[in-house]
Amino acid sequence: MSSFDDRIDRFEIKGVSVTVRLDAEAPTGAHTQAEVSGDGWTVSRNWRFGSYSRGHCRNFARKLATDAAYRWRCLDREATWAQVEDIYRRHREDVLAVFEPLASGPLADGEKRELDRETDGASGRLGGRAKLKGRASALASRFCQEFYEGIEGLLGQADGPEGVDVGPLKEDICRRAAAETKALKKALGDRPGPLPVDYEIAFGEHEGKTLMQIAEEDPGYVEWALEELEGRPRLRKGLARALRQV
Repeated sequence: MSSFDDRIDRFEIKGVSVTVRLDAEAPTGAHTQAEVSGDGWTVSRNWRFGSYSRGHCRNFARKLATDAAYRWRCLDREATWAQVEDIYRRHREDVLAVFEPLASGPLADGEKRELDRETDGASGRLGGRAKLKGRASALASRFCQEFYEGIEGLLGQADGPEGVDVGPLKEDICRRAAAETKALKKALGDRPGPLPVDYEIAFGEHEGKTLMQIAEEDPGYVEWALEELEGRPRLRKGLARALRQV
């Protein structure tokens, strides 16, 4: 099942129908797919990394409807946007693989099927743990966008896709992405975790009591501690957890 399940727009222009869907589950952030259908033909196009606009989509659909030569170039994957997309899809798994240390998996079967569709099977290379969230997802999206735009630049300088060598570009991006992935993994790993709720305080008016007892008996103290004990992050987090469990 495709993850393009959220239809966000549908319209007709110059005798063709356009359906726009948002893929919010992609590992590199949401992107938008437009499906343009005419008499016996359909062209699908992805707008990645926030590049979609309704105006651009309408212009694209209008050109498909009125310019037969351009329509055939799109159907034959010879239009520039299609060539960029095809090159990107062939190589992006190598970029995504760099972010394996940040993945939060394992994925559920349904999520893995969606990810396999999006990454052309790259999730297998990622050990099935390619679910990226938060800062990890933003990091992967930034480097994948740089790779995508780099392909656009290379294609603009070449006579066609056969003249595009993405090797040096991909190597440079993967090298820098690996360095930032390592730094982010260290930063995330160095974050102090909360003290357990059965931890006993060894100071102050609540000496000898567990964090859970304090939260149950004196929630006002917990509120104060969350504001004032900035130098004791594990204690603050443990008290916050205990308060949530009361």
